[in-house]
Amino acid sequence: MYQAELMKKFTTDRESGVQDRLNELAKTPEFIHILQEEVAARGLQLEAVTECIPYIYYEVSKRAFRNDFIITIYQEDHTVEECAALAAFLRMQRGWPSGFQWMERRSQGENKI
Repeated sequence: MYQAELMKKFTTDRESGVQDRLNELAKTPEFIHILQEEVAARGLQLEAVTECIPYIYYEVSKRAFRNDFIITIYQEDHTVEECAALAAFLRMQRGWPSGFQWMERRSQGENKI
């Protein structure tokens, strides 16, 4: 969120919560394009994935303790729709200066690349 704030991606005030800011990012053309690609690649329905966005921060925050240097989306922890939404947010910020590294895995026990 800090990087997005520095890049002036938000119109909401600084006191807005993380989820409010994710909701705002989700309305940008950049995110919508990436989300559509994720939905198509995964064979999902756009509406079902979009419905996950308003509570995605809540879902992720339940499992954030497992991530270290590289953010990892564990498919066993989320629905396929949540994984698509998370991947879209992370893909979007990948092109920003100092974007986070991330990967997606089926489970914690899966070998890393």
